[in-house]
Amino acid sequence: MHIGIDFDNTIAGYDSLIRLIAVENGWIENTLPGGKRNLRDTIRHLPDGEGKWMALQAEIYGPRMGEAVLIDGVGKFLQECRDKSEKVSIISHKSKYAAAAPGGVDLREAALAWMEGHQFFPDSGFGLARENVHFADTRGEKCQRIAALGCDLFIDDLHEVFADIDFPVSVEKILFETEPGMAVGPEIQICTSWSEIRARVFGEDRGSG
Repeated sequence: MHIGIDFDNTIAGYDSLIRLIAVENGWIENTLPGGKRNLRDTIRHLPDGEGKWMALQAEIYGPRMGEAVLIDGVGKFLQECRDKSEKVSIISHKSKYAAAAPGGVDLREAALAWMEGHQFFPDSGFGLARENVHFADTRGEKCQRIAALGCDLFIDDLHEVFADIDFPVSVEKILFETEPGMAVGPEIQICTSWSEIRARVFGEDRGSG
């Protein structure tokens, strides 16, 4: 089984960091409820909200990438993939530089450094092959890469990826959705945690591939 996984907000979590930066800038009160979706929508509704949101993204994916967290349960899932010798590819729609900071930090190198710091590549860690980390400039290119690599299933936090015209129809779709409520088609499996994803992927009903 070849398992494809998105990176931002699927493996690396930014909710607490987004909140921290927004509070530091005086854009929100720390008591604002909700996760990334509500934080994003609140910031975007501020004066020059789109500019603020783009600047924040440049921060979290660039110079403050080190403050992102490994989402709970990802480690156990990747360890199980390693132990079962399942192939894993990380495929991310991530430009080399942020639109709000075109001459700033290389976002792809920042992501790779974060993975190194979280032991993604050593055999004693998650044992992921570095060459199995792929970055795409556009969502369409990401979907084409998923097809070209021959993924059997793909895990992503964005429904828009699965709805993209270039997403391969034969690939099983698992939507990692921590804020339930989105209506999706029956071909998409919604999981609210990585423990649920593990059960879906490695359940007795399908075996380990």
